[in-house]
Amino acid sequence: MKLVFSPAAIRDLRSISDYTFHTWGAEQEALYLRGLWKKLEEIGIRPEAHRLRNDLVIDCRSARYGKHVIFFAVEEDRILVIRILHGAVDLDRHLPDDLI
Repeated sequence: MKLVFSPAAIRDLRSISDYTFHTWGAEQEALYLRGLWKKLEEIGIRPEAHRLRNDLVIDCRSARYGKHVIFFAVEEDRILVIRILHGAVDLDRHLPDDLI
């Protein structure tokens, strides 16, 4: 399935990239982002294999990668990546009002 990113998810990716680069360097940034992209590709192949999170947002699923949680929704012919958040954030604060 095709992956589509919400504006918030794009901001999340930029933030992850910037933080990782400035904290751990270019090599670790590239390694982490490659692994994150591999996880996103896995979601595109088998989205139903990941946890349903109706407790947070109706029809939302989540998948962990490293220190982050990817939130996504399966739509007709695509997967909408809603957010990519650090596992330590307050999910109630970042998900419901910021979906897209």
